Amino acid sequence: MDPLVYAKNNIEKHQRIYQADIRPVYQRLPGSKLYFGAFLTVFTVGMIGITGGAYNMITGKKRE
Repeated sequence: MDPLVYAKNNIEKHQRIYQADIRPVYQRLPGSKLYFGAFLTVFTVGMIGITGGAYNMITGKKRE
């Protein structure tokens, strides 16, 4: 139990490194490029689908 109770606290060190980073907040953590890229892909595909559907509704085209 001693290693758990007397473990070194690294939170301040990690917080300083995180706050000193000049990149935007959503790109600072490891793996954030992957997650943000996946989000942008899904968002773009969704917006294209919504725009296409709205265009078809406005022009009166029906899906067969």
